[in-house]
Amino acid sequence: MIYTITLNPALDHYVELDTLRVDDANRMRAECLYAGGKGIDVSRALHRLGGASIALGFIGGHNGALLTELLRREGITPHFTPIAQETRRDIIVNVRGARRQTMLNARGPLVSRREWRAFLEHLAALELRDAYVVMGGSLPRGLPPEAYRDIIRLVQRRGALAVLDADGRSLREGLRARPFAIKPNVNELRRLTHRRLSSEGALLRTAQALHRDGVEVVLVSRGGKGLMAVHGGGALSAMPPRVAVKSTVGAGDSCVAGFVLRHAGGKPFEDGVRYATAAGTAATLSPGNELCRREDVERIAPRVRLKELSLL
Repeated sequence: MIYTITLNPALDHYVELDTLRVDDANRMRAECLYAGGKGIDVSRALHRLGGASIALGFIGGHNGALLTELLRREGITPHFTPIAQETRRDIIVNVRGARRQTMLNARGPLVSRREWRAFLEHLAALELRDAYVVMGGSLPRGLPPEAYRDIIRLVQRRGALAVLDADGRSLREGLRARPFAIKPNVNELRRLTHRRLSSEGALLRTAQALHRDGVEVVLVSRGGKGLMAVHGGGALSAMPPRVAVKSTVGAGDSCVAGFVLRHAGGKPFEDGVRYATAAGTAATLSPGNELCRREDVERIAPRVRLKELSLL
């Protein structure tokens, strides 16, 4: 079983404009609502790739009810913990002509201590042995900065493999619990290490250090430069083919979904890295937050170039 955790989900309102004129009226050319948040996007991508998952997290108010209904329409099983305050709504503005995308992220709800305890009790009651628990994204107000650390310890003590995709202090605290896998991008690693990491060698040394500190799999997303992957058997660089990018929203989450799906299926590590890279690249072919399409992933995967990296 694969569980995803989104502690601060969002109802994403995606709009497209031909141009954006400040201090003037702007006519939208297209708009759509999506269930959003890192864990939720992983669930959505898994479903598109033929996998199944259960989406966990906090949900509240009218936005939360609509988000839950959108997930059900996509064939995803929601199993959220209710909260008193309203789930946030984010706005994504895509300007077609300029190929610019702006995200307006709402502050989000305040989660009480009682609601946080209810979530942990709910999580502990699940069947977690041999499961994958994927978590990531921002923390809502009211949760301790150690929230991911506590979740990782809880699920891994019960036999699950924890996968973390977070930033800043959430990532730093989560690493203390030694999750099975992490998927930072280059900027997130820079913030974690306070280093420039301007070369492949510097990135590789950082990923290796995280592996030595107890993280079994370190996946570093590098945008158009693909994926760097370090595990017990060595290190790989995965370079995708060039594609016409429409949106980068959810590319990292599609990458995580691709890797977890293949790893859970018992595929070799190299296959998981290739599929993860193809899934992340495929997500950029779709507008807004539509994520990857399975047919695109299957077409791109054979064109991903793998290279073994010399351990430093």
